[in-house]
Amino acid sequence: MVLPVSSVVDPYLNSSFRLLIDGIPFGDFAECTGLAAEAGVEEYAEGGENRFAHRFPSRMSHPNLVLKRGADLTHQLLWAWFERWHETGRVEPKDGLVLLMTSVDSVLTPVKAWAFQRGWPVKMAGPDLNALSPGIALESVEIVHRGIRAVRAVP
Repeated sequence: MVLPVSSVVDPYLNSSFRLLIDGIPFGDFAECTGLAAEAGVEEYAEGGENRFAHRFPSRMSHPNLVLKRGADLTHQLLWAWFERWHETGRVEPKDGLVLLMTSVDSVLTPVKAWAFQRGWPVKMAGPDLNALSPGIALESVEIVHRGIRAVRAVP
């Protein structure tokens, strides 16, 4: 089937990624990995059936989200969330949203979104500091979660 030329849509550009935790913006990021899900498969070799093994779905697995950005003033919200478990002895899981932001008519607009459930930061990394190597001071946060799904982006 050939699509008419008018129905061909250009893909979105990777401008930045915005992290929202419980609806509160936690900053924009330059890189995001871990927007994935994978269904596990269990094999069952039936006695007498040598042509194939039965394959059944099992648990879903989700990699941790890893977001990276240039160090700025908003990093304190993430560090405070990360350190809270150390101070109180309790993890504070929160729901979150990763928004793909791109320029639409010269306005930064969310065009795709992924929602995760009951996430909490398991790793924070500040920038590598080296005065002899110029560049952007990058920091990262790694968030473990119960699951992620694509949702409708609401501008």
